[in-house]
Amino acid sequence: MPLVLGGQAVYEGVMLRSNNHMTIAVRTATGKIALHSEPLNQRHKALRLPFVRGVVALYDAIALGLRGLRLSLLMGLSEEEKHIAEPHNFAWQTILGLSLAIVLFVALPHLISAQLPMDDRWALSGIEGIVRLFVFIAFLWFVGRSKEAQRLFAYHGAEHKAVHAFEHNASLSVDGLKPFPPEHPRCGTAFLLLVLLVKIALFAFLPVGGWQGVLMRIVMLPVVASISFELLRLGATKPIFGWLSLPGLWLQKLTTREPDEQQLEVALAALKELLRLEGLIVHSHNNSTRHSLTEGR
Repeated sequence: MPLVLGGQAVYEGVMLRSNNHMTIAVRTATGKIALHSEPLNQRHKALRLPFVRGVVALYDAIALGLRGLRLSLLMGLSEEEKHIAEPHNFAWQTILGLSLAIVLFVALPHLISAQLPMDDRWALSGIEGIVRLFVFIAFLWFVGRSKEAQRLFAYHGAEHKAVHAFEHNASLSVDGLKPFPPEHPRCGTAFLLLVLLVKIALFAFLPVGGWQGVLMRIVMLPVVASISFELLRLGATKPIFGWLSLPGLWLQKLTTREPDEQQLEVALAALKELLRLEGLIVHSHNNSTRHSLTEGR
């Protein structure tokens, strides 16, 4: 089975993962690159079946994403700043973030569309989807105006360039990563956009109005994720379905930026370390330091 890589941007760095390992590379407060790696639990074959794997991928994206962000803060912050990453602070920030996402992208669009004097469920679901898409794009645009988000989006682009370089057997160097675009068809942004579009079709069959309708939409998220994941795979792997990736690639104009050479160095360090763990190369980044974080999973 060919090696498939994924990942995300984290605080001042990049997280890359395969089916077997996760590696995080972070530019520390001293300017050095710190590395952290750990093995991933192997999934049962049944969890890799079509339509099941989408739900697993959604869980992994949330769980590993939050863990990667947490570890990157511990690796990258100075000693004076690490108090903001204390476990109880991070836990509350995570709960607040997930709650805000449910309110903005599930409850608000539904409650707005439910107020319209219409009986056609398909029309209401379409309006709900348009409102949800507008809120999502507006949120990305607003958040993306901050300097911190700009750096995170640049690391997002660096992560994509590293994955592109691996997939195209390019030189494992900063110059080898530069020619590739900062967008990637398997990006989580593309996945989220497909989720928004699939919801329009599925939510037309759900009750409209009240918190019962909101709860039903939350319960249906695993089904939406499974269908969206399969569509994402089709767009990324089958040329005839390449058009499925286009909206996600366009939306990544908001969530990626062209990285600088230092950010590419970080992404390259994560890529080399992951390939070393997979036995595909012998040496990893020469100027990096490895962190041994004993924090519980």
